[in-house]
Amino acid sequence: MPLLRAFVRAVDALNEHFGRLVALGILAIIALVVMEVVLRYVFAAPTIWGTEVITFLFAGYIMLGGGYTLLHRDHVNVDILYGRLPPRGKATLDVLTAGFTLLYCGVLLFYTGRVALEALATGRTTGTDWNPPLFPVMVSLPIGAALLLLQALSRLVADLHRALTGREIAR
Repeated sequence: MPLLRAFVRAVDALNEHFGRLVALGILAIIALVVMEVVLRYVFAAPTIWGTEVITFLFAGYIMLGGGYTLLHRDHVNVDILYGRLPPRGKATLDVLTAGFTLLYCGVLLFYTGRVALEALATGRTTGTDWNPPLFPVMVSLPIGAALLLLQALSRLVADLHRALTGREIAR
């Protein structure tokens, strides 16, 4: 049990710290959007790179923040039955549905990993006028998927403990 508790603590801490760091990225995205809007509509001089950078940053932001979002149970949830269950019932239902989450995370990690490796190996670019390499954003995808998978495993351990004992795992 101490090993599982240490695993849950480590993964939760990793996603907590990484999520807070990634959250600061929204400030850069906001600044770039404001800059691009001002350049486009006030000066009639949009950049050729602004939209792509914003898109890349937002994709990384979404993927890298997935583990943090799962840690805080902020993903979309159908609450018709779940919201009425006691904590132990919620944990039991989470354990029963964890297989779907883990399967999704595993498939996501596999395919984003393949795409990232391909982008690194081939030097793939966007093909636009600016034509930046795709690997920076592509590498963020499997990292985010791995963080999400680790958090799903941590959540499964914590939910299994609560479902079996009725108590939250000591963190």
